[in-house]
Amino acid sequence: MSRTLKEERITISGTVSIGATVTYTDKNTLSPAIVVIMGTGKTDRDGNEKGFRTDLYKQLAKFFTELGFVCVRYDKRGTFQSTGNFNTAGLHDLTDDAISVIRYVKSLPYVDETKVLVCGHSEGAMIATLLSEKEDTAGLLLFGGAATSMKDALLYQNELAADEFQHKNGLLGMLLRSQTSKEKTNAKVDAMFQKCITTEKDRVFFGGAILNAKWIREHASHSTEDYIRRLKKYGKPILAVTGTADISTDYRKLSALRDIPSVEIFSPPNVNHILREIDDDNSVMTVKKQYGRLASQPMHKVTEEKIKEWLSQFHTTGNERCQNETDN
Repeated sequence: MSRTLKEERITISGTVSIGATVTYTDKNTLSPAIVVIMGTGKTDRDGNEKGFRTDLYKQLAKFFTELGFVCVRYDKRGTFQSTGNFNTAGLHDLTDDAISVIRYVKSLPYVDETKVLVCGHSEGAMIATLLSEKEDTAGLLLFGGAATSMKDALLYQNELAADEFQHKNGLLGMLLRSQTSKEKTNAKVDAMFQKCITTEKDRVFFGGAILNAKWIREHASHSTEDYIRRLKKYGKPILAVTGTADISTDYRKLSALRDIPSVEIFSPPNVNHILREIDDDNSVMTVKKQYGRLASQPMHKVTEEKIKEWLSQFHTTGNERCQNETDN
């Protein structure tokens, strides 16, 4: 039976005001819920920014809601309809904002507060892992970012770029190899992290740009091993998905979670960072065009079925009515 999806744009009060969208089908039925936490950058709650549209998080919200969940997605601090300063927001600020959204979702009378899950994509997977120690949640979906630190993700991206440049033909390949190497780019990442670690400033000048030193410094305080330890400690169901064609994070990192009873890992072949099957050579240089092109395509079917199967354990049994209705 098809469900009629409804959306409401709301504002959530926390340390800052957070603009969000609630997607649901029925306020008279007590439902499980999923909070979507986005990745890095200034994309809006739907997964779009000026000149670049994917609707990734809007699509995920639709997918989750059609499966019977209430879903909430939101604008990051200091962007669009959320207040605060994006340029000085640290990782821990973003984690606190996510907790504010989760607590709001738990307060909704049509949400089963014991069945509120978190879906983190990219950096959102890191944030979801961090908040697991601070806020009670029923489970974690970690897409394209589980079991890795931000620095290790950047180093992986450098490795892929260096390998691609090494095999690039013609004058462009020669220029890229002469100007860029894995050693040079890794050294730059090390220097960037070191500069941010050794200052107390919120922002610093580095490599010709102003950087959010607070954000980098707080990311530097959490290693890949730290994230793995937190996921081992969590003890509740986790689904970690990273496709083999994901060039933002290394799918092989998921192997560190393989023997944890509460964790299910899944690395679908030829699936990229936005959970689509690739249709090209997956170049680092053209990946943004790939995302834009594939965003209109449906999620990789096998990945979709895996997520659907995993989520089935959280469906509310029976047709429970909201407490406020039964009280009347």
